[in-house]
Amino acid sequence: MKLLCREMADIYRFLKTPAQEKKIVFYAEHEGYYANFDGLIESLLEEHGQSICYVTSDPKDPILDTRRQGISPFYMNRLLSFFMGIVNCRAMVMTMPDLNQFHIKRSTNDVHYVYVFHAIVSTHMIYRYGAFDHYDSILCVGPHHVKEIRKHEEQNKLSPKTLVEAGYHRLEQIYSAYERLAAKGSRSTSKPLILIAPSWAPHNILESCAKPLIENLLEADYGVIVRPHPETKKRAPELVESLAKKFADHPKVTIEQSIAQYDALLRADVLITDWSGIAHEYAFGTERPVLFVDLPCKVNNDRYEQLGIEPMEVSVRSQIGRILSPNELEKAVGTIDQLITEQALYKERIANLRSQYVYAFGRSAEVGARHILSVAEQNAS
Repeated sequence: MKLLCREMADIYRFLKTPAQEKKIVFYAEHEGYYANFDGLIESLLEEHGQSICYVTSDPKDPILDTRRQGISPFYMNRLLSFFMGIVNCRAMVMTMPDLNQFHIKRSTNDVHYVYVFHAIVSTHMIYRYGAFDHYDSILCVGPHHVKEIRKHEEQNKLSPKTLVEAGYHRLEQIYSAYERLAAKGSRSTSKPLILIAPSWAPHNILESCAKPLIENLLEADYGVIVRPHPETKKRAPELVESLAKKFADHPKVTIEQSIAQYDALLRADVLITDWSGIAHEYAFGTERPVLFVDLPCKVNNDRYEQLGIEPMEVSVRSQIGRILSPNELEKAVGTIDQLITEQALYKERIANLRSQYVYAFGRSAEVGARHILSVAEQNAS
């Protein structure tokens, strides 16, 4: 009841906010998504002097306690669908697909919706059919997004959206942070540190083979960080709790609770994942290889093959690492050792792939912020 009263108060406060201060609204489902917005927000605030409103559905989101000038935070959860239906702003910036397909609809007011990707993966296999159809503009990570979206529009006779060659700011942050860390050249241990970060699709690593995989790594005296996906923690908390209990007393196992930080990506010698988009953030951000456990493909759109384009997460897999069957977990340690030995070879290959798949590397925040601001100012005229 207390949170519901807070939502009601925040709706009232939003409605009373001067129009000039709510031209641009960001919405996040939970605190972890701020990492996908912060470059845009910093550019809007610092470079353009633009105030923004930030709506979150996470009652524990730190931004709700911010006192930073230019950011007005609001909490919306149970009343979110109502709020979204009446919101009146110039630009609504979101990283939530499926707008207008479920309970979150477009506003009855004239609002321009801008989509920000929170992964580098393709648009047509992991995402549901039509996931982006109701956005007005999309900040595309790379040429694969443009190609896929345009072909989907053509096949379905949709009006073309504004596609911005915007890149991926989170990747730039990871890259810069890793470069700084690598320059120090120091490690606390000579033993490899392995990050296990699955997707939240059915049959992911946590559901299928996490315990024997971790045990194999520990037998080799490796350090292990397990990073459950937020959706797994929300939908199957007992699974995460069981894993934490199993390895609670082991000094070389850490269960990471938040994806908002990327320290584990910087420190890990090898990432193990299945179909998570973290594979590309890790590989393109640190130029180090990935070990993929070959579990069933994450498919949320059973019509994805109709597009006639192989998803990038399929095509780059063998180029940024190695693929291991879940029936061959005993080979994980040997494969990891090979990947570490071959890091120099992967470094050049991954850097070349990044240039093919990521726009505006090093400039994405400004590119995206300029587009958002132009939308807000154009709609205001």
